[in-house]
Amino acid sequence: MIQPLQFATGGYDHIVHLWEVESDLSSASPQPLAIKHTSQVQSLLAIRDTSHKLVSAGADCNVHIWDLSSERVVNTLKTSNAVYHIHTTTSPFCSLLEVAHRDLQFEVRDHRLIPESPVQKFGYISDKVHGRFIKGDTWSQLFACGSRDGTVRLWDLRNVKALPAMIACRESQKIVQVVFKHSHLITCSESGQIRIIGYDEQNR
Repeated sequence: MIQPLQFATGGYDHIVHLWEVESDLSSASPQPLAIKHTSQVQSLLAIRDTSHKLVSAGADCNVHIWDLSSERVVNTLKTSNAVYHIHTTTSPFCSLLEVAHRDLQFEVRDHRLIPESPVQKFGYISDKVHGRFIKGDTWSQLFACGSRDGTVRLWDLRNVKALPAMIACRESQKIVQVVFKHSHLITCSESGQIRIIGYDEQNR
């Protein structure tokens, strides 16, 4: 969470809990939030647009926007496919979703009650969905994600229709997570092998 000494959890019980941690870190107390998911909660993201909010996404194809000050769901986005992961973007009003779709695995959505930006869907042709155990990352105007074929793909979110840059990382080995770290990409394969790839946004 953005607030100190707070964190949120969600899981197979369909419930999102907000936890308050004691100042001496000795314990934490949970409070269930009135967010109604009908399937497992798969991703949580703390954001701040006009106020502090918590975005929760589930296998039920619902993305709920919870306002912490008013303690209520202020908007719900309905997606066609289950959402695996949520990421921040440069706009505080938009989030990037990784979804269970074979060819359009990613969506950038405006989560305001009256959206000002259209939904952007993009991805690449694949014979299988990613599954929730592949996770990408955003940084500045970029989004990177691994794949089952050992390739990392890199998109410029200002033009998601353009072909992504492709980085061969681990031949025939699934890349389960990609993380931006300044001018580097850190990748992890399904066997736990870590690889750091030098990356320069200006020269890609």
